[in-house]
Amino acid sequence: MPVNLASIPYLGSGLGYREELADGIAAARDEIDFVEVLADKYISQPRLLDELREIRDLYPVIPHGVGLSIGTVGPVPPDYLAGMRRVSDVSGAPYYSDHLCMTKVPGIDLHHLAPLWRTEEVLESIIGKVDTIQQTLGKPLVLETISYLVDFDSPISEPDFFHRLTERTGCGILLDLTNVYSNSVNHLFDPLEYLQRLPLDHVVQVHLAGGFWAHGVLIDGHSHPVPEEVWELLAELCRRIDLKASILEQDANLDSLRPLLEQVWRARSIMRNPVVA
Repeated sequence: MPVNLASIPYLGSGLGYREELADGIAAARDEIDFVEVLADKYISQPRLLDELREIRDLYPVIPHGVGLSIGTVGPVPPDYLAGMRRVSDVSGAPYYSDHLCMTKVPGIDLHHLAPLWRTEEVLESIIGKVDTIQQTLGKPLVLETISYLVDFDSPISEPDFFHRLTERTGCGILLDLTNVYSNSVNHLFDPLEYLQRLPLDHVVQVHLAGGFWAHGVLIDGHSHPVPEEVWELLAELCRRIDLKASILEQDANLDSLRPLLEQVWRARSIMRNPVVA
């Protein structure tokens, strides 16, 4: 089934929904445009779908998965695909997102977002799964760029992989700008050149987050304010495309909502006027 990214509405600047922030998020309806929920919580616990409906009644919701493991050999498990469909339908979202990665291999859960070995065989396998998922959901699948400490010496570069995947399936890209920046620091490449090589016309959403240094490595910790370098990448991206959605991710240091809201406002301001960012 063909998908149409152009039909996805402008969502604006939002926040990753976390239970610790639930009361504050509910009270900040004029300051947050939409929220992103962790889809696997509701896939694994369907009894909690009423909670998802309550969130949906407050905000537009985008479900974001971590368990698809689209790079794993074999088809998407039917029960997981059915769970994706349930969560997608309840959320009423215009698209569903997950990661271009592996989180498991047959019989083993890696408990980690691992990069793919980007070969022709893996590409064809993922194309088939994206087609199946989009046909099942009746909406676009949007796949995220991940951070990695070790990458494979793959015959297809990540930007070329995205070019060929999006061309064949019409799927979207969730461009995690913090991951791009972290990878560029840890693996010594130019993040702006990386952006130039991506099929930017398929970028639907971005993630923004802040990490920390550990043993000389920049870790995507979702724990600190977004660094200035990532704000600069957001501004550059928004000079090139009409970005539909940005989400601030934070999973630690959640004592106060105010610093998070300030970053949501900043992202919105850049999306509206990147020239003066």
